[in-house]
Amino acid sequence: MKIRFWGVRGSFVAAGAEVTRYGGNTPCVEVTEGDNRLILDLGSGAIPLGRALLADGAQGRRISILLSHTHIDHIMGFPFFAPVFHPKASLTIYGPRGAGKRIESVLDDSLNPDYSPLFSIANLSAKLEFHELSEKSFRVEGFDIICAPMPHARTVSWAFRIRSGAGTVVYMTDVGYPGGSPGKSAVALAQDADIVIHDATFSPEEYPQREKWGHASWEHALALAERAGAKKLVLFHHSTDRTDDEVDRFVVLAREAGPKGLQVVGAMEGDGGEIEVRSE
Repeated sequence: MKIRFWGVRGSFVAAGAEVTRYGGNTPCVEVTEGDNRLILDLGSGAIPLGRALLADGAQGRRISILLSHTHIDHIMGFPFFAPVFHPKASLTIYGPRGAGKRIESVLDDSLNPDYSPLFSIANLSAKLEFHELSEKSFRVEGFDIICAPMPHARTVSWAFRIRSGAGTVVYMTDVGYPGGSPGKSAVALAQDADIVIHDATFSPEEYPQREKWGHASWEHALALAERAGAKKLVLFHHSTDRTDDEVDRFVVLAREAGPKGLQVVGAMEGDGGEIEVRSE
């Protein structure tokens, strides 16, 4: 199983020389095993991913997407995701309800004429299929998926446990723990995972002033990975105000504070950010 990060920042796209190493796109992660592919979120990182998929001929295979939630930084790449314009492409999108709306309605709203010349999902060429997330396990593209809602300010963000024959990856972004400590459901979802990809927007010093923003610090990410007995922690959803050097510092601090044997890295866009999971 391979994991490639196409977008690792949160809230909005970051630009400038100080963010080029980790990258400035908003969340989009690609998980592949053989011919099986799963896409996590459609932030701006979905734009280069979409181009790469078409270049690779993926429009001839079903493209499956899991959306953690519908905040703009996690769906902003949808109107520019190249496969949606290809008549041979077939996309299955799994997502939560927005503010009382089905996922297809939220995505359709993002294309309305106030925001887009596309006007509607109906004007897209690809075949689109939508499914609403629930706390039920299901199988897609050769992966077994378990979903769980996590607190994210006044709403929730869905976390995913993704298992294949190669191992288990947990994707847990845009999560903020009331009281400042990972809850039992979060620990259970990440239990014994090979890799945990976790929100690390804030430093521990910043968090008290931003507790209600619905995000975590690297310290929370580390606590979750340690309690769950994970093998590797990937710090994710870097703040757009965070320079590459500051992300490096978060990684070093988490490594120093973590238990022996737990690997810690920062999510990084592109080939340099690829991670491989192998069964033992």
